[in-house]
Amino acid sequence: MKQRWISWLVGFALILSLSVLSAARTFTTYYSCLPGSFTAVVLTNASAYDAEEAFTLTLYDAEGTLIQIITRGLDSYQSIVLYLNDFVEEPNEFSWGSLNIESNLLLQAGLWLGTETSWVSVINLQAQLSSIKELDVVYYWYGSNFANTENRRTGIGVINPGDDTITGTAYVYDASGELQNYSDFTLSPHRSAYFKPETVFPIDKELWGLIDIRANAPIVVVSEYYDAEGRLLDVDVIDSVYFLQVQQEESGNS
Repeated sequence: MKQRWISWLVGFALILSLSVLSAARTFTTYYSCLPGSFTAVVLTNASAYDAEEAFTLTLYDAEGTLIQIITRGLDSYQSIVLYLNDFVEEPNEFSWGSLNIESNLLLQAGLWLGTETSWVSVINLQAQLSSIKELDVVYYWYGSNFANTENRRTGIGVINPGDDTITGTAYVYDASGELQNYSDFTLSPHRSAYFKPETVFPIDKELWGLIDIRANAPIVVVSEYYDAEGRLLDVDVIDSVYFLQVQQEESGNS
């Protein structure tokens, strides 16, 4: 009986390890290689297995053009850093956008964002593991704080990481909860768009509050925060929703 138990346990452990290895992990995020901006990605194999193809990293610019596909191997618990600026030959106004990472390992990923003089933000990325295909999702909702004041500025990027066109709406609320503006948008596959509240609202209005964004498919939202002189202070990458709006079933009483 003991031998049978040990054999079962070994077999179960083998099946578990294989399932861990085969579980696909997808990271959808953002990068910026605009002139004066720098992005580094740190990738770690957090498993006890070596892999000749540990991950595939794909870069698209803001117009949705494929820039680079990078595949690398990683030994057990090994880390690697990729400086994405090395893969952008001539930085221009479109040198930012969708960064997708695919792996069948227990991969950990970190995003470093900075300027020519310093790193301003470090983000530990979260892989999209759970499936929501069984849900009839109508809208995916994302929220971001913004400030359009004398001392602070905000830039908001929306990124389509997928292969299908996405539509959505961005709502701008002030601190009292009053809707100030809204804008519909359409993003072609892998395309990105950028919005600065200061282009719509005068600085002296001292506007701050919430930018509430809904989309009909998963997107990535990027919030960039600047001081009054235009120096980048921080970057927040929002790759998970705060609310899933599900299609309501029709009631027989309606």
